[in-house]
Amino acid sequence: MIKILNNQGRIDMKSKVNENLELLELLSDYLKGKRGYVVKMPKEGDSVVACLSGGQDSVANLGILLKEFGLNVYPFFINRGQSNYKYEKKAVDYFNRFYKRKFPKLYHNYKEITVMTPGMEYKDLLRKTKRMMDDIPLSHNISYPARGPIVFLTGMEYGYSLKAIGVEVKTVFASNMSSDFSYHCSLTWVRLMNILFCQILNDWSWQFISLPIEMEFGNCFDKDVFIKWAYENGVPLHKARTCVKSFDIECGDCPTCWDRRRGYKEAGIEDPTVYKFPMSDKYPTYYDHEKEEKKWLRKSRSNSK
Repeated sequence: MIKILNNQGRIDMKSKVNENLELLELLSDYLKGKRGYVVKMPKEGDSVVACLSGGQDSVANLGILLKEFGLNVYPFFINRGQSNYKYEKKAVDYFNRFYKRKFPKLYHNYKEITVMTPGMEYKDLLRKTKRMMDDIPLSHNISYPARGPIVFLTGMEYGYSLKAIGVEVKTVFASNMSSDFSYHCSLTWVRLMNILFCQILNDWSWQFISLPIEMEFGNCFDKDVFIKWAYENGVPLHKARTCVKSFDIECGDCPTCWDRRRGYKEAGIEDPTVYKFPMSDKYPTYYDHEKEEKKWLRKSRSNSK
């Protein structure tokens, strides 16, 4: 049986370049001083909000919250203007039906929320900046700097809005992994966002939790744990949409696909996902298959005429 709490993986939190351990300690101490604890798991039957992106991490995370902790889960899906929207949406719809059948009393239909992030007015500029930063140490970890905060502030606001229908939500769940390198995927960032939630709502009982990296639960694990859990519990993760490219199937070698394949290898489980390209030996950048993608898109348009 896979442990979801007190599970230390291969990566040491102290070695992560996207963590600020001094700030993390200060933020954790501040929360503990305000409410007597840093974070704690909601009680069985409590209502929570969780991000459902269509990717395998968020999909497995929902299953764990439902089966292992018996929580009432209200998922949200952000239509942020992503180029692979229709494929993410297809995955989200599939798992919405899947979890509704398995947990009819605990799982609630997802809420699709449209929030353009990054803004369309500067998205191309931001992509060019990101490309410039990809080979600069640590700058690569910045990614799209406002996207994570905007997504989860929206999730918090959605959770708060449920009070109008008699649903009391005080916890928002993410599914950031120990190997996630972006600054907005760190535990330091999670603590900052938690304090922001509390300050904005003037309510220090609000929580923001990412189970895989939550030190208060003794955790610092990676994708292999979620993959093993899903395998043991019959969750078809190959139906999830990880790839950030606009192919009809997973490209196989963008950073998110590369991580997906690595997760299966580390889990020791055969990956049933169908990929378009072979996995490279090196960690790829977002743009490694740009030429192949453009060539494929031109061919697809030509065939459709």
